[in-house]
Amino acid sequence: MKVILIAGKSGSGKSTLGKTIVKLLNDKGIAALQTEFSKYIKLYAKEMLNLKENSDKPRRFLQEMGSYIRENLFDKNFFIKRMLEDIKVYESSFVVVVISDVRLIQEIEEMKKSNYEVISIYVESSKENDLTEEEKNHITEKELENYQNFDYRIKIESEQDILKFAKQIIEGEK
Repeated sequence: MKVILIAGKSGSGKSTLGKTIVKLLNDKGIAALQTEFSKYIKLYAKEMLNLKENSDKPRRFLQEMGSYIRENLFDKNFFIKRMLEDIKVYESSFVVVVISDVRLIQEIEEMKKSNYEVISIYVESSKENDLTEEEKNHITEKELENYQNFDYRIKIESEQDILKFAKQIIEGEK
């Protein structure tokens, strides 16, 4: 099983890159899927805030709920443990899992300790996001800025960049 971790700030193109990698792999006959560490927080938000399917992300709620769970309820690796359990399920049908919302060093480091082949990518973009100053300064937006152990650090400026980097990553080129 190969696990591709995609990190970056809000609006940097993480999900789009993840979808492109999955599509290219599937087109080659390689069973791949995209998932997120935050899927559980989003489920909590949907239920707790009575959100509709296509409503905007309640960013502040997601940030605060994630911090609350990691710091107060369970342990700092709560979402990582859940993801590792999910990957065990995915192994029955997939050979590549793309996690397109990595936000913390511990998410990368713990995944690298697993028995999976892990590729880590940091996506940068000059595109401005619409977060508040408080949201921009949350640990999930800042912690990985200076992390040095990514396999790839890429800058996305256009749709062509996404396709180019997705192909490069699939082929294992640096």
